[in-house]
Amino acid sequence: MYSDLKDVRLMQVGQGDWLSWIFFIIFIMIMQFYANRLQAQIWISEISRALSKLEEYSNDSARKFIEEASKYGRSQEEVKSIYNKVKGFFLIEPVTLDPYGAVRRLEHLLNTMRDHLNALMKDIAPNADGWKRSNLRDQMASALTLDMIYRIIRHYFILGRKTQNLIYIAQIQMLLPEIMRIAKAYWKAGDAFRLGIPIGDGIGPLVALKLMNGAEFTEIAENIVGAEVDIEGRRVMVIKAKGPGSEVGRPGLAIERIVEGREGKVSLIITIDAASKLEGEPTAEIAEGIGAAIGDPGPEKYKIEEVATKYAIPLHAIAIKEDQLDAITSMSEEIARSVDEVIGRVKATIVSKTLPGDYVIVAGIGNTMGIGNRMGGA
Repeated sequence: MYSDLKDVRLMQVGQGDWLSWIFFIIFIMIMQFYANRLQAQIWISEISRALSKLEEYSNDSARKFIEEASKYGRSQEEVKSIYNKVKGFFLIEPVTLDPYGAVRRLEHLLNTMRDHLNALMKDIAPNADGWKRSNLRDQMASALTLDMIYRIIRHYFILGRKTQNLIYIAQIQMLLPEIMRIAKAYWKAGDAFRLGIPIGDGIGPLVALKLMNGAEFTEIAENIVGAEVDIEGRRVMVIKAKGPGSEVGRPGLAIERIVEGREGKVSLIITIDAASKLEGEPTAEIAEGIGAAIGDPGPEKYKIEEVATKYAIPLHAIAIKEDQLDAITSMSEEIARSVDEVIGRVKATIVSKTLPGDYVIVAGIGNTMGIGNRMGGA
């Protein structure tokens, strides 16, 4: 009798264990089915909040641009109307299936775009000075960039939510921290352009200005000025974008003209520019290398490389490492402090790589906003 009761209890326990396992498996299956949807809803909520912030950045940048531009000859309604027409402005890159002449065609398109934007700024702010119009142009560009970022993220967000496609949602969510960091940088950049103060990308022109040391300057190419100075017995032509407006000029064309004007009798070309730093690297760390340190789309760098190759002129590059946020927002103190060290490296390079009497070109590459053409003056 006792044995029979024991067997019954064991059977009941066994059945209970099996039922527990069955319920557990069913629970896991249900959770697996809903987990993806739950995760998607969490991601959608995060992206929705970020999208609201992006819209806020975009609207705020546009509002500040309209308010600033309306101080120079047009009402806010007129400026807003023109700005709304410019939204979505784009540049179609040239065909590269046949690469011959691609750089020349790209240069033509970039020149046309620049002329179009400059003419647009004359229409928007007819009473503004030339340097103020260039600042307004780049302030508008930062607002348009934010608008484009907002539109793209909104597109994939709506598409992912409409199709319930987790791939779209997951991709946006994974990239969201970097997207928001870039957007914040452009949002802050608008204030720098509005106020006309130097930005991190201006470190190259700032070095050049200090190297010029008040020497008489001349305009060499479009929005590029240069001054000849003596460094340890070497004749050094220092060039930079023409300030104090938001300009980068055409340094490649300027260097080409200088070299061709001297029939290639140039011993060294040094370019100085800001460069993107890697995470973990200190801001304003200085690095040296070979080549043309210039971040243009291609034509200006191409001109430097072509003329240097034609006459076998060594190309030396000095880069000041910065975060993207640093490059397009107000110049930080640590970046500004690097100027003297960069100048020391420039002089050491000139002395070690050239002889007294040689001719050297030093180009401070970057946006010269807030940085004039002579110390203590315009």
